[in-house]
Amino acid sequence: MSWNNAHGAAMIAAAQAHAALEAAGDGYIDVFGALGRDGVEVMGRRLGGLLGLYIDQRSGGPACLLNTGLEEVAMRHTAAHELGHHRMGHGTSIDHEEQSSGRWGEGWPQHEKEAEAFASWFLMPRPTARAALARCGLQRPGSPLDAYRMARWLGTPYATTVRHLVRLKMIDRSAEAVWLKYSPAALKTELAGSLPPLGAHAHVHVLTPAAHDALLHVAAGDCLMLDVPSAVFDHLPSGLTSAPPDDGSQICLPGLSPHRPGVAWVGEEMVGDTLVTATTQSSGLFRVTLRRTPRREGSDISWA
Repeated sequence: MSWNNAHGAAMIAAAQAHAALEAAGDGYIDVFGALGRDGVEVMGRRLGGLLGLYIDQRSGGPACLLNTGLEEVAMRHTAAHELGHHRMGHGTSIDHEEQSSGRWGEGWPQHEKEAEAFASWFLMPRPTARAALARCGLQRPGSPLDAYRMARWLGTPYATTVRHLVRLKMIDRSAEAVWLKYSPAALKTELAGSLPPLGAHAHVHVLTPAAHDALLHVAAGDCLMLDVPSAVFDHLPSGLTSAPPDDGSQICLPGLSPHRPGVAWVGEEMVGDTLVTATTQSSGLFRVTLRRTPRREGSDISWA
């Protein structure tokens, strides 16, 4: 089966799943909730070189096991991949690192191509991708940085996002080839500029005026950067700090100041939904609600 055929089948299956599992809309797709609503038991644990495992009904499922050693967006993609196996009637499947979203290959078997394509269409249906683009204050993605910023609103891996932008006809193949040469680490470093280095699993979220009143999913260690004219954060609520968390992975180099107006970091203390506000001289109040992703060790019933 070609990738084109896999995407054709997966696009239909993902649309059906959105309707059946009440997962459609123009916002962040809750793939873990969708798995639960579809009767798939989800467990999280460290799995070394495995990404995840889907167990079909004949083998004692439906259930899936996810590698909690992955960062959140990689776990979300793997969860959507396992949901694809389930929705498309595949048997028990073990997914290895060589099948990660950054390593597509024509040698993949049919069921893996279908599940991988399903993951993209499930997490990034056209309305959701357009909403993410709008939250970035953009009409079309014009650079790798734009794709990275979109991926933060979508909760998807950078390489997967770039590839799917081609399917959505937002970029062409030549742009895809160039953009895939950039790593997420390099892009977030470029966005962060003179700020201290971020942890390996942390991300940079750029907040433009178009993000006003939005819900943003974040993880501990993430950095928020205001890109709103004349705006600075108001009093930071519990769980947000004006300096990067000291988790042992960040090194403050000479000449780099950890404090800068309009920049905040997500700490381990953040629980529940948190409203962060900023005041501007021209447009008044700017606000965004932050939702921190939970720890996903053990059964999904203990994640919240």
